[in-house]
Amino acid sequence: MEDKVYAITDMNGYVIDMRKAAAKQISENADKDDLDLYISIDQMIGLVESNCLGYDDNDCPLLNEDCNEQIFLETASWINNVGLAKLAGQNLIECAWDDEINEMVFWHKEDTQNDQQKPKRKRKRKNS
Repeated sequence: MEDKVYAITDMNGYVIDMRKAAAKQISENADKDDLDLYISIDQMIGLVESNCLGYDDNDCPLLNEDCNEQIFLETASWINNVGLAKLAGQNLIECAWDDEINEMVFWHKEDTQNDQQKPKRKRKRKNS
């Protein structure tokens, strides 16, 4: 089967819809978020330009299904990573760069404040 190629004739409409779809995959409340705080329209256009096959005679980007999927995956990853960075900035999760896998890693922050408030268990002494 031949791989169909599509031209994006409404770039703003495409990137707005793609951004919404990618955000919905991450969070069902994505429609309540200002997605510009995660990835801007210009950044989305950059993703399209870097993943397109080329341009038609009207200077419209050309995509096939693989390009479309790659744009979706990169958009979802971008939104997810910005969300994690925001949580780390609010000191709600921890993060560090992992040289072995060459990417940022995140983990749940231990709640040391609650640990300090818990009463310490005392051992009962045996009467000798």
